[in-house]
Amino acid sequence: MNLLVVGASGFIGRNLLLSLPRDVEVTALYNQSTGFVEFLRLEGLTNVRPLRADLTCPKDVRFVARTASVFERCVYLAANGDPAVSVARPGFDLTSNCLGLVNLLEILSFGVLVFLSSGAVYDGHVGPVSPETPLRPGLPYAISKMAAEHYLRHFQGRGRVRRAAAVRFFGAFGPHEPSRKIYSRLVRQFGIRRDPHFTLRGDGKNLIDAMYVSDAVRALNLLLESAEPHLTLDLSSGQPLTLTDLVQRAAAVFGVQPEISYEGDVPEHIEFHSTDRSMVERFGFLPAVTLETGLRNLHSHLAARA
Repeated sequence: MNLLVVGASGFIGRNLLLSLPRDVEVTALYNQSTGFVEFLRLEGLTNVRPLRADLTCPKDVRFVARTASVFERCVYLAANGDPAVSVARPGFDLTSNCLGLVNLLEILSFGVLVFLSSGAVYDGHVGPVSPETPLRPGLPYAISKMAAEHYLRHFQGRGRVRRAAAVRFFGAFGPHEPSRKIYSRLVRQFGIRRDPHFTLRGDGKNLIDAMYVSDAVRALNLLLESAEPHLTLDLSSGQPLTLTDLVQRAAAVFGVQPEISYEGDVPEHIEFHSTDRSMVERFGFLPAVTLETGLRNLHSHLAARA
């Protein structure tokens, strides 16, 4: 299998690369990461060829095309990873989430492309949502992810992609995630520092529905093997929590009585949860790692690097 992973140096990308059989030939695109090549060396990923490219620059995309104009499979992960940034810098967000995908599909072709969209496209809704829910996002991050899904359909119609999956991802946590993420902050605060104080932005009522990263990459690998011509589906744990509930459960894992404070506001108000069962019904997929086990695994990873 000839696989292209776009955004390979990010959190999901690194875990995906680690999950792949060593006989899979992988071209791993990255842009700004300074430690990615060293990560590949330390992990012994000799089947992965790193390639630095800025996909917002057509010249760089043409450089990638010279390595192989057609890839059997592609997982597209590159994006602005912080929805809050999209409010302050909507132009940057649009460029990050759409332009690279458009440039890539103008020049390259794929047998299968799995695009990591976001559950944020349901911004503005309250309660249960699914791919049949009409979209009406107001958050720039959600708007750009929705637009990218439409561009993917457009290019599939032009024959650039034979089979495509737009995955409305509700998030993951685990090793190699950005240190700003709430799961890593909770593990460091409660599990490593043993400090019961934790500050949440906003009122703590936002919903979060992330799964452990090994489950997320297992789902992506299943989608790479899908025979469906086009899929739009949600990928979530199916067990949404408020942020306050998450803090309390994380504290319990590490035997800490939390002292939670709240400050400021958040641009993304998540009051919806997915009821889509496509991953279960089509692929037999259910997350296997519980929240508690995932937090302990992340603690082991962070403690070994402290």
